[in-house]
Amino acid sequence: MLSNRPQSPKEEDCCGNSCNPCIFDVHKNLLKQWELKKLNSKSNNILEPLVYKLFKVYELKQLNDDYITLILRYSDKEINDGRVIFNPGQHVVINYLKWSKPFTPISWSDDTITFLIRIYADGINTKRLKNLEIGELIKVRGPYGDFVYSRNKFKSIVMLSIGSGLAAFLPIIKSIVDDEEDETRVCLNAGFRSLDLVPLTRNLQLFTDYWNIECNLYLTEDASKKVNGINIEKGRIDERICKCILDNYSASSSLVLICGTEKFNLSLEKWIVECNFMNYHVFK
Repeated sequence: MLSNRPQSPKEEDCCGNSCNPCIFDVHKNLLKQWELKKLNSKSNNILEPLVYKLFKVYELKQLNDDYITLILRYSDKEINDGRVIFNPGQHVVINYLKWSKPFTPISWSDDTITFLIRIYADGINTKRLKNLEIGELIKVRGPYGDFVYSRNKFKSIVMLSIGSGLAAFLPIIKSIVDDEEDETRVCLNAGFRSLDLVPLTRNLQLFTDYWNIECNLYLTEDASKKVNGINIEKGRIDERICKCILDNYSASSSLVLICGTEKFNLSLEKWIVECNFMNYHVFK
């Protein structure tokens, strides 16, 4: 159960790795806002922004050479009235062997969280995640992120991502297709090196079965293959492609969502502003 006042972090709670958000910055913000928290929910979030909670590795699956899915399960046997609660698009910080990094869940249940994780060839720590054993303990704190999706607020949502930035968009799309009263049209545009390295292709295909979901993949290598329901183009999501995509939408009735590397995010934000799209959110 959540305490009445945010618990003050200890000096040793800071990992010193300049992770974003820092636990002390989070505490400062929560102290200003804790009186405004909603306390009318029948269930409390077992996650806390200032306190690491222990989860066990429940399942790990290699999707391709670049990506794995990791499912963590809350380690306490008795959850009582608590459960895992996220707003679609929020992220958490994972801590393993004194290494911390933010990850966005692609799905969750009352006691599990599923992550899409990219494994870098020269990344020691992501390789450690790839080699986790079932039952190993992982520390998790969060959730973080101020994006809140509102049903039918915009006529269209244009999503632009590269690599594992796709993870932020999957739960948002899921929330839209699960809501029969939501008529928002979604245009997902995701960049990858090749089709073989696109994770969760089947999930994307299932999304496109809905009348209001469109998926475009931009590949820098071998864009000749075809996938039912998904449009495949050769190239990167650069300025030309970004502006061509936006040409099909009204700035006043569309929301643009961006998620990728820092360089990608900065470039895309610049280009969409140049196209007078002021309704946008960047997942960092």
